[in-house]
Amino acid sequence: MSTRRESGQALVEYVIILPVLVMLIFGTIQAAFIYSAKNSLNYATFQGARIGALNGASYEGIRRGLIRGLTPLFVHHNTDADKERAFEEAGAEVDNYAVVTRISPSLNNFSAYGEWDSDESDYAIPNDNLMYRPGTGIQDANLLKIRVQYCLKLVVPIVDRLLSAASSFNDSDIEGSFSEASRDAVADYADICQAGRRGIVITSEALVRMQSPPLRDSDACGADMECL
Repeated sequence: MSTRRESGQALVEYVIILPVLVMLIFGTIQAAFIYSAKNSLNYATFQGARIGALNGASYEGIRRGLIRGLTPLFVHHNTDADKERAFEEAGAEVDNYAVVTRISPSLNNFSAYGEWDSDESDYAIPNDNLMYRPGTGIQDANLLKIRVQYCLKLVVPIVDRLLSAASSFNDSDIEGSFSEASRDAVADYADICQAGRRGIVITSEALVRMQSPPLRDSDACGADMECL
């Protein structure tokens, strides 16, 4: 009789512990994916800033760098065909599930230091002889700082529902949501994780010195890129 009781108790304990154990295993796997993606996004953001610095801080330059940096995240086989597919997939991710914010140079910087560049048909901030120009404002305006927020698709069952629901909950205007300071740094969840994607928003920033005159890039501001 005692053996049966012990067996029944063990079965009950197993039934209670099994879901917790499964969640821990699934959660660990998803956390590893998120960690890997965050490292890839950090590299891609730096590449975006670096190439953007060579191309007038334009969205197209930043976009090229982001795609180049995110491509390894989607490579599965060491073949030219797979690398080409990964490059196209990275481009689709950047275009549909990423928000790029140009923090510096800001629109106020262009109002203060911008000059009309007839060759580029846009306002540009001078990038030459900075050490001889008065004040420090124009030097700071030649720093390119970008923020990239990317909706990473969650692929582990069960965990994807929990994390995506938690991310969406934190973005709602209810008590216990993000603080105002955090909200300023995080774009609206629905704007990034659109089309019903179960994802979590990861963020990265990069700061580099401009290697070309920054352009206002008015066509991209508010369309493909947020300009502060």
